Amino acid sequence: MKVLLHSFLLSLLLHAPESVGAVFSLSDSDPNSAQFKRRFLASYGVNEAIEPKLTSRERPLYQKVAPLLANSPRQAIDLVRQSMTSDSNAAFDFLLGNLHYQLRDYSSAETALQNAVRKFPAFRRAYRTLALTQVQRSRYDQAVAPLLKVIELGGGDAQAYGLLGYCYLLAEKYESGLSAYRMARMFEPDSLDFRRGQAHCLMQTQQHALAIALFDELIREYPNDVDFWLLQANAFVETGRRDQAIANLQLLADNDKGTWQSFALLGDLYLGEDLESLAISAYLQGLRLQRSVVEDDLIRPLEGLLARRLYDSSRQYLEALGNLTLESLSEKNRSLISLASAKVELAIGDAEGAVAALKAILTSDPLNGEVLLTLGEYFFGESDFDQAERYFDLARSVSEVEVDALIGLGRLSVARRAFGSAVDFLRRAQSIESRSNVARYLEAVEQRSRRR
Repeated sequence: MKVLLHSFLLSLLLHAPESVGAVFSLSDSDPNSAQFKRRFLASYGVNEAIEPKLTSRERPLYQKVAPLLANSPRQAIDLVRQSMTSDSNAAFDFLLGNLHYQLRDYSSAETALQNAVRKFPAFRRAYRTLALTQVQRSRYDQAVAPLLKVIELGGGDAQAYGLLGYCYLLAEKYESGLSAYRMARMFEPDSLDFRRGQAHCLMQTQQHALAIALFDELIREYPNDVDFWLLQANAFVETGRRDQAIANLQLLADNDKGTWQSFALLGDLYLGEDLESLAISAYLQGLRLQRSVVEDDLIRPLEGLLARRLYDSSRQYLEALGNLTLESLSEKNRSLISLASAKVELAIGDAEGAVAALKAILTSDPLNGEVLLTLGEYFFGESDFDQAERYFDLARSVSEVEVDALIGLGRLSVARRAFGSAVDFLRRAQSIESRSNVARYLEAVEQRSRRR
């Protein structure tokens, strides 16, 4: 079984809370960090070599406002506004923008900074604060243009390239993000954010060997960060090194650092190695740790166990699910759980009760293809061919299961020794979706049909 990046891992790679969201929370490159705040307060000066020059009439206002910048920004705003007109020097628009940014009034900051760059299109620091304003408002796509302008005007540094990489990562422009992060690391090679962002981009551009090496470095420095272990395990899976992926995840489990995500992936890997007892143990441990897990992810291991006809383990998983408080389950997933329970009972429990439960589902959902197929398979196994035909025939009208229903009718026809009909059903199934195992079966049935 090939284990892919499942939805719960994609949520780690590209998790999107609110409108745009974040892949991970910024730490050492966060615009709200103490280091960046110190740098921001130091940016209030005027660099007249590359920025709007203050006239002799304007300089006194700037000097009067300067003592208020750090500790009395509201007073400074009032003082600047009293003296400004629509054609005032862009330096004062920049000053207003910075003051509003300092007070987290990002809408007013954006307006003032847009005025600054309109009046003075090469105003590098205004573009930088404008980009920071967009980042603070989670408008990462809108932060790209001013960041690129900062770099174009000669301001390419760790902050500009690092935030640009982050914005590209969120926009799923992974190659561009990778280039930006590499430039950022030229200035700050040990930045946690830059290395983490680069690792995400490497994963998304299928450069898993490089990602593994970078995760090795990060894990050595941050051994308690579960995401690094988990993402590296996925990189191991993608490169066929499943034993190392299992080692990563089992190490988390042994050190009580496992999460629902790590146990779910560990269960998948054990299941892929046909280690049923280890797989169900991992799944059950994960269930005990689940916190606000997407409900589809809770159902997925059950579907994997049933697909392999591991009914005892499926029953254990169903019992564990039943012990959780899952009132908010969608109608679809409640139906899936009911169907799974019935399949388990049909195989190793109360078949009569299971058939009744399945028929009850059809009362409210008469075109539930999975239920129709399950009943068809059950009656086929019981040699009640008329009932089996009825349910397979109903199932073929449901597009999602039409192919399986046609295959069921083909098998049923073989059991009745109606080989010509079987060939027709199987050919129809193959015309919709070609399957190698069905092709082999069809060939064998055609040979039987010709011999009659």
